[in-house]
Amino acid sequence: MKINVKKVNAFTESLEGGNPAGVVLDSPDLTDEQMKYISKELVVSETAFVFPSKKADYKIKFFSPDVEVELCGHATIATFFTMALEGVFSQNNDTIVTQETKAGVLPVNIYFSDEKADRVMMTQGKPQFKDICLDISILADSLNISVDEIDDSLPKQIVSTGLFTLPLCVKSFDILKAINPDFEKIKKLCNRFGVGSFHLFTFDTVESDSIYHARNFAPVYGVNEDPVTGTANGAICSYLIKNKIVKDRNLICEQGDIMGRPGRVFVEIGGNGVKVGGKARVVEEREISV
Repeated sequence: MKINVKKVNAFTESLEGGNPAGVVLDSPDLTDEQMKYISKELVVSETAFVFPSKKADYKIKFFSPDVEVELCGHATIATFFTMALEGVFSQNNDTIVTQETKAGVLPVNIYFSDEKADRVMMTQGKPQFKDICLDISILADSLNISVDEIDDSLPKQIVSTGLFTLPLCVKSFDILKAINPDFEKIKKLCNRFGVGSFHLFTFDTVESDSIYHARNFAPVYGVNEDPVTGTANGAICSYLIKNKIVKDRNLICEQGDIMGRPGRVFVEIGGNGVKVGGKARVVEEREISV
Protein backbone atom coordinates (compact mmCIF):
# COMPACT_ATOMS: atom_id res chain seq x y z
CA MET A 1 0.00 0.00 0.00
CA LYS A 2 1.31 3.44 -0.96
CA ILE A 3 0.63 6.34 1.39
CA ASN A 4 0.73 9.96 0.27
CA VAL A 5 2.72 11.93 2.83
CA LYS A 6 3.66 15.58 3.09
CA LYS A 7 6.61 16.96 4.99
CA VAL A 8 5.67 20.32 6.48
CA ASN A 9 7.85 22.78 8.41
CA ALA A 10 5.86 24.19 11.33
CA PHE A 11 6.44 27.51 13.12
CA THR A 12 8.13 29.06 10.09
CA GLU A 13 7.51 30.29 6.55
CA SER A 14 10.86 29.08 5.22
CA LEU A 15 12.03 25.88 3.55
CA GLU A 16 14.85 25.51 6.05
CA GLY A 17 13.42 26.73 9.36
CA GLY A 18 10.99 25.42 11.94
CA ASN A 19 10.20 21.85 12.88
CA PRO A 20 9.38 19.34 10.14
CA ALA A 21 6.40 17.05 10.65
CA GLY A 22 4.82 14.41 8.51
CA VAL A 23 1.18 14.90 7.55
CA VAL A 24 -1.07 12.14 6.22
CA LEU A 25 -4.52 13.44 5.27
CA ASP A 26 -7.44 10.99 4.90
CA SER A 27 -5.44 8.19 6.50
CA PRO A 28 -6.34 4.60 5.60
CA ASP A 29 -6.53 1.91 8.29
CA LEU A 30 -2.86 1.77 9.29
CA THR A 31 -1.29 -0.23 12.11
CA ASP A 32 0.78 1.43 14.80
CA GLU A 33 3.92 -0.13 13.34
CA GLN A 34 3.13 1.25 9.89
CA MET A 35 2.63 4.75 11.31
CA LYS A 36 5.94 4.54 13.19
CA TYR A 37 7.60 3.37 9.98
CA ILE A 38 6.29 6.37 8.03
CA SER A 39 7.75 8.76 10.62
CA LYS A 40 11.06 6.92 10.46
CA GLU A 41 11.14 7.04 6.66
CA LEU A 42 10.37 10.76 6.65
CA VAL A 43 13.10 11.40 9.26
CA VAL A 44 10.76 13.55 11.37
CA SER A 45 10.10 13.59 15.10
CA GLU A 46 6.34 13.07 14.61
CA THR A 47 3.82 12.43 11.85
CA ALA A 48 0.13 13.32 12.19
CA PHE A 49 -2.44 10.94 10.75
CA VAL A 50 -5.93 12.31 10.10
CA PHE A 51 -8.95 10.02 10.60
CA PRO A 52 -12.72 10.51 10.85
CA SER A 53 -14.01 11.11 14.37
CA LYS A 54 -17.31 10.57 16.15
CA LYS A 55 -16.32 13.00 18.92
CA ALA A 56 -14.82 15.90 16.94
CA ASP A 57 -14.34 17.22 13.41
CA TYR A 58 -11.19 15.13 13.01
CA LYS A 59 -9.28 12.44 14.88
CA ILE A 60 -5.52 12.93 14.88
CA LYS A 61 -2.97 10.30 15.85
CA PHE A 62 0.64 11.35 16.38
CA PHE A 63 3.50 8.89 15.93
CA SER A 64 7.22 9.31 16.40
CA PRO A 65 9.53 6.69 14.88
CA ASP A 66 9.34 4.84 18.21
CA VAL A 67 6.05 5.52 19.98
CA GLU A 68 2.61 7.08 19.76
CA VAL A 69 2.44 10.43 21.60
CA GLU A 70 -0.69 11.94 23.10
CA LEU A 71 -0.33 15.36 21.52
CA CYS A 72 2.14 17.08 19.20
CA GLY A 73 2.03 20.83 18.76
CA HIS A 74 4.14 21.27 15.66
CA ALA A 75 2.45 18.38 13.84
CA THR A 76 -0.97 19.87 14.67
CA ILE A 77 0.05 23.25 13.25
CA ALA A 78 1.50 21.52 10.17
CA THR A 79 -1.67 19.47 9.64
CA PHE A 80 -4.27 22.20 9.85
CA PHE A 81 -2.15 24.74 7.97
CA THR A 82 -1.81 22.18 5.16
CA MET A 83 -5.55 21.54 5.17
CA ALA A 84 -6.14 25.30 4.97
CA LEU A 85 -3.74 25.61 2.04
CA GLU A 86 -5.60 22.82 0.24
CA GLY A 87 -8.93 24.61 0.60
CA VAL A 88 -10.51 22.27 3.14
CA PHE A 89 -11.84 25.31 5.01
CA SER A 90 -13.54 28.45 3.72
CA GLN A 91 -10.86 31.07 3.23
CA ASN A 92 -13.28 33.96 3.67
CA ASN A 93 -13.59 33.60 7.43
CA ASP A 94 -11.49 32.51 10.38
CA THR A 95 -12.47 28.98 11.38
CA ILE A 96 -12.59 26.89 14.53
CA VAL A 97 -12.50 23.09 14.25
CA THR A 98 -11.99 20.37 16.85
CA GLN A 99 -9.47 17.55 16.93
CA GLU A 100 -9.83 14.32 18.90
CA THR A 101 -6.47 13.40 20.42
CA LYS A 102 -5.27 11.19 23.24
CA ALA A 103 -4.98 14.40 25.29
CA GLY A 104 -8.69 15.08 24.74
CA VAL A 105 -10.89 16.93 22.24
CA LEU A 106 -9.16 20.25 21.55
CA PRO A 107 -10.15 23.27 19.44
CA VAL A 108 -7.95 24.55 16.62
CA ASN A 109 -8.27 28.10 15.27
CA ILE A 110 -7.37 28.75 11.62
CA TYR A 111 -6.83 32.40 10.74
CA PHE A 112 -6.83 33.83 7.22
CA SER A 113 -5.50 37.08 5.77
CA ASP A 114 -6.38 38.18 2.23
CA GLU A 115 -7.97 34.74 1.71
CA LYS A 116 -4.70 32.98 2.51
CA ALA A 117 -3.87 30.85 5.53
CA ASP A 118 -2.06 33.10 7.99
CA ARG A 119 -1.75 31.27 11.31
CA VAL A 120 -2.99 28.16 13.10
CA MET A 121 -3.46 28.21 16.88
CA MET A 122 -4.18 25.01 18.77
CA THR A 123 -5.77 24.86 22.18
CA GLN A 124 -3.77 22.64 24.49
CA GLY A 125 -4.82 20.71 27.55
CA LYS A 126 -5.36 22.45 30.88
CA PRO A 127 -1.95 23.12 32.46
CA GLN A 128 -0.91 20.63 35.14
CA PHE A 129 1.89 21.33 37.60
CA LYS A 130 3.71 18.93 39.88
CA ASP A 131 6.32 19.94 42.45
CA ILE A 132 9.37 17.69 42.38
CA CYS A 133 12.64 17.32 44.25
CA LEU A 134 15.51 18.23 41.95
CA ASP A 135 19.21 17.75 42.45
CA ILE A 136 20.58 20.47 40.19
CA SER A 137 24.00 18.81 40.12
CA ILE A 138 22.52 15.70 38.48
CA LEU A 139 20.82 17.84 35.84
CA ALA A 140 24.02 19.79 35.23
CA ASP A 141 25.93 16.55 34.83
CA SER A 142 23.48 15.28 32.19
CA LEU A 143 23.92 18.54 30.27
CA ASN A 144 27.71 18.69 30.70
CA ILE A 145 27.54 22.16 32.26
CA SER A 146 28.37 23.53 35.69
CA VAL A 147 25.78 24.04 38.41
CA ASP A 148 26.35 27.81 38.47
CA GLU A 149 25.29 28.06 34.81
CA ILE A 150 21.74 27.05 35.82
CA ASP A 151 19.26 29.55 37.30
CA ASP A 152 18.31 27.64 40.44
CA SER A 153 15.90 30.35 41.68
CA LEU A 154 12.89 29.19 39.64
CA PRO A 155 10.32 26.77 41.14
CA LYS A 156 11.16 23.10 40.74
CA GLN A 157 8.18 21.67 38.91
CA ILE A 158 7.24 19.61 35.92
CA VAL A 159 4.43 20.95 33.76
CA SER A 160 2.09 19.65 31.07
CA THR A 161 -0.43 21.00 28.61
CA GLY A 162 -0.57 17.58 26.98
CA LEU A 163 2.88 16.12 27.68
CA PHE A 164 4.89 16.63 30.84
CA THR A 165 8.20 18.46 30.43
CA LEU A 166 10.87 19.68 32.82
CA PRO A 167 11.57 23.44 32.67
CA LEU A 168 15.19 24.36 33.21
CA CYS A 169 16.49 27.92 32.93
CA VAL A 170 20.12 28.67 32.07
CA LYS A 171 21.73 32.06 32.53
CA SER A 172 22.64 33.08 28.98
CA PHE A 173 22.20 32.36 25.30
CA ASP A 174 25.88 31.43 25.04
CA ILE A 175 25.47 28.79 27.74
CA LEU A 176 22.37 27.40 26.02
CA LYS A 177 24.11 27.32 22.64
CA ALA A 178 27.19 25.51 23.95
CA ILE A 179 25.33 22.70 25.74
CA ASN A 180 26.35 19.24 24.52
CA PRO A 181 24.07 16.86 26.43
CA ASP A 182 24.51 13.24 27.43
CA PHE A 183 21.26 11.95 25.95
CA GLU A 184 21.41 8.57 27.69
CA LYS A 185 21.55 10.32 31.07
CA ILE A 186 18.72 12.66 30.04
CA LYS A 187 16.59 9.71 28.94
CA LYS A 188 17.06 8.02 32.32
CA LEU A 189 16.20 11.24 34.15
CA CYS A 190 13.10 11.80 31.99
CA ASN A 191 11.86 8.33 32.94
CA ARG A 192 12.69 9.02 36.59
CA PHE A 193 10.75 12.32 36.65
CA GLY A 194 7.89 11.11 34.45
CA VAL A 195 8.48 13.65 31.69
CA GLY A 196 8.86 13.42 27.93
CA SER A 197 11.53 16.08 27.62
CA PHE A 198 13.86 18.61 29.16
CA HIS A 199 12.91 22.11 27.98
CA LEU A 200 15.89 24.41 28.49
CA PHE A 201 15.45 28.13 28.08
CA THR A 202 17.13 31.47 28.69
CA PHE A 203 15.67 34.94 28.90
CA ASP A 204 18.65 36.08 26.79
CA THR A 205 16.96 36.20 23.35
CA VAL A 206 17.83 36.83 19.72
CA GLU A 207 14.86 39.16 19.15
CA SER A 208 13.61 41.74 21.62
CA ASP A 209 9.95 40.74 21.18
CA SER A 210 10.60 37.17 22.38
CA ILE A 211 10.16 36.01 25.96
CA TYR A 212 12.90 33.35 25.86
CA HIS A 213 15.10 31.17 23.65
CA ALA A 214 14.73 27.41 24.07
CA ARG A 215 16.14 23.99 23.30
CA ASN A 216 14.17 20.78 23.80
CA PHE A 217 15.74 17.37 24.48
CA ALA A 218 13.39 14.39 24.10
CA PRO A 219 15.40 11.15 23.76
CA VAL A 220 12.51 9.26 25.39
CA TYR A 221 10.64 9.72 22.09
CA GLY A 222 13.67 8.85 19.98
CA VAL A 223 14.31 12.56 19.31
CA ASN A 224 17.52 13.79 20.91
CA GLU A 225 16.76 17.42 20.12
CA ASP A 226 13.49 18.77 18.76
CA PRO A 227 13.92 21.88 16.55
CA VAL A 228 10.75 23.74 17.60
CA THR A 229 8.28 22.34 20.14
CA GLY A 230 4.66 23.49 20.40
CA THR A 231 3.42 21.62 23.46
CA ALA A 232 6.51 22.28 25.58
CA ASN A 233 6.54 26.02 24.85
CA GLY A 234 2.87 26.26 25.81
CA ALA A 235 3.63 24.39 29.04
CA ILE A 236 6.65 26.51 29.91
CA CYS A 237 4.80 29.79 29.29
CA SER A 238 2.03 28.52 31.60
CA TYR A 239 4.69 27.72 34.20
CA LEU A 240 6.20 31.21 33.93
CA ILE A 241 2.82 32.92 34.30
CA LYS A 242 1.58 30.69 37.14
CA ASN A 243 4.75 31.40 39.10
CA LYS A 244 4.52 35.15 38.33
CA ILE A 245 7.85 35.20 36.54
CA VAL A 246 6.24 36.96 33.56
CA LYS A 247 2.97 38.88 33.30
CA ASP A 248 2.33 39.12 29.55
CA ARG A 249 -0.11 36.46 28.33
CA ASN A 250 0.67 36.81 24.63
CA LEU A 251 4.19 35.54 24.14
CA ILE A 252 6.66 34.64 21.40
CA CYS A 253 9.10 31.82 22.03
CA GLU A 254 12.30 31.37 20.03
CA GLN A 255 13.62 27.92 19.27
CA GLY A 256 15.61 26.19 16.57
CA ASP A 257 18.16 28.91 15.79
CA ILE A 258 20.96 26.93 17.45
CA MET A 259 20.15 23.96 15.19
CA GLY A 260 20.00 26.12 12.08
CA ARG A 261 16.20 25.77 11.92
CA PRO A 262 14.88 29.03 13.41
CA GLY A 263 11.24 28.97 14.45
CA ARG A 264 8.87 31.20 16.37
CA VAL A 265 6.03 29.89 18.52
CA PHE A 266 3.12 32.17 19.42
CA VAL A 267 1.55 31.42 22.80
CA GLU A 268 -1.71 32.91 24.07
CA ILE A 269 -2.84 32.21 27.64
CA GLY A 270 -6.30 33.28 28.69
CA GLY A 271 -9.42 32.21 30.53
CA ASN A 272 -10.17 29.57 27.90
CA GLY A 273 -6.80 27.90 28.21
CA VAL A 274 -3.48 27.82 26.42
CA LYS A 275 -3.17 28.33 22.67
CA VAL A 276 0.00 27.66 20.74
CA GLY A 277 0.60 28.24 17.07
CA GLY A 278 2.30 29.79 14.13
CA LYS A 279 2.78 29.45 10.41
CA ALA A 280 3.86 26.47 8.29
CA ARG A 281 5.38 25.62 4.93
CA VAL A 282 4.90 22.44 2.85
CA VAL A 283 8.36 21.38 1.69
CA GLU A 284 7.88 17.90 0.23
CA GLU A 285 5.23 15.47 -0.99
CA ARG A 286 5.96 11.80 -1.62
CA GLU A 287 4.59 8.28 -1.49
CA ILE A 288 5.77 5.76 1.07
CA SER A 289 5.06 2.04 0.69
CA VAL A 290 3.96 0.25 3.85
